[in-house]
Amino acid sequence: MHLRMEGIGKRFGAVAALDGVSFEALPGEVTALVGENGAGKSTLMKILYGMHHADSGSVTLDGVALAGGSPREAVARGVGMVFQQFSLIPALTVRENLALALPHAPWLLGRGARRLTDVAARLRELAPDIDPGQRVDQLSVGQMQLVELAKVLNLQARLIVLDEPTAVLAPAEAERLWTLVRVLRESGLAVILITHKLQDVHACADRIAVLRGGRLVASQDAAGLDDAQIVSLMVGEHLPSPPSPVADPGTTVRLWIKGAAASGDAGKVTDIGLQLRAGELLGVAGVSGNGQTTLAEAVAGITPLTGGEIILDGVQLRAPRLRSTPSQAVAYIPEQPLRNAVAPDLSLAINLALRRISSLPFFPRRAALQAQSRGLIQLYGVRPADPQAQAQSLSGGNLQKLVAARELSSAPAVIVACYPTMGLDVTATAQIYEALFELARRGSSVLWISEDLGDLLRYSHRIAVMLGGRVVKVLDARQTQATEVGAWMTGSAS
Repeated sequence: MHLRMEGIGKRFGAVAALDGVSFEALPGEVTALVGENGAGKSTLMKILYGMHHADSGSVTLDGVALAGGSPREAVARGVGMVFQQFSLIPALTVRENLALALPHAPWLLGRGARRLTDVAARLRELAPDIDPGQRVDQLSVGQMQLVELAKVLNLQARLIVLDEPTAVLAPAEAERLWTLVRVLRESGLAVILITHKLQDVHACADRIAVLRGGRLVASQDAAGLDDAQIVSLMVGEHLPSPPSPVADPGTTVRLWIKGAAASGDAGKVTDIGLQLRAGELLGVAGVSGNGQTTLAEAVAGITPLTGGEIILDGVQLRAPRLRSTPSQAVAYIPEQPLRNAVAPDLSLAINLALRRISSLPFFPRRAALQAQSRGLIQLYGVRPADPQAQAQSLSGGNLQKLVAARELSSAPAVIVACYPTMGLDVTATAQIYEALFELARRGSSVLWISEDLGDLLRYSHRIAVMLGGRVVKVLDARQTQATEVGAWMTGSAS
């Protein structure tokens, strides 16, 4: 399918999200659509998918105009989109979610869905380890991403848009995805890849289109472009300097996770024993679904302990007999911020004040809230930079920056950071890392969950590897390699 978008303009109030953008995607090619957070990438694709109406410009598919009335029209014309924010129904099984995405889905639930023996065929190609009969709320975030992609593939789309598809995928899952993308390209499909990961561009992109400030600033062959050239096109400047590593921590233990056990929607953890020293960055590595999220939620007070205890600065913070509630001493940056960390219908100013909501007056002064939020919005580069904007109007990357701004500005004793740079461009990633590392230099302990082994090895002091809900190995990050970490992650280490 040949996509042509010409002169696309879109404003949200006073903000020009897109300004005369012309974009093209060809059959049998993978086009990487890159740019900083808020550059207009997702807005452009949502216009294609019928979720937004363009103020100006036109869209054609194989030379025939697309009115852009609704996603249903786009799907009927052969367009499929995998969003950064998931649309799965947690209480239903994987098979039922796949069936719901099909035409006339309401008639296919129940016994009818079970008779659709091929509804999970595409999913088996992507992730043979996912049980179609398993409930979605029991899946890891990485597994949910693969189910979302299978939904689109089941619709026989001829143009597929992938919005940050590897943001939460382990390296093996990402490689499996790219293998499938190459197969789709060879079969003649047009694939548009929205990404901030430069390795994704190098993995399979034929062309690269760059948006900056709502305008298309480059469209060219991807071959031969190195990281510095791509970043220069994205931000109009050179690759930002990487943050400086944090010096080795002292011997004072701040957080002691002592034989902790917990059971949450993301799985179980058992007999977790970890000590975090003041100023330490403890990375947590593992294939998605091995207990990392449950561990994070237990430390943050979201999921209660069923055994063991968690001690902060010598005082018991969590235990089975204690009520599990969030603590002001623990900052928490969760995965899926729209679902887990913001009030979508409320303003940025109120969302930034949520950690101190109990100390605010019953009728807080709007002007004071907005004044306090402007500094954080500017510091973290949240776009649009409007304290009155609703959180749900932000792109995925800007939501991530909003949550990081709120959590990291409170000078916590402990920071639990789950994929804190997911969906962020290189400039914002460096900024979030520097904020995390500066807090560590001041004595905070950081529990950092990530599947980016390169960054964990580069910046962590130690790496705890999780497998099957347990910590199976703790490694000195300065004296190990990715192959050793990967072996422990997959259970193949001796």
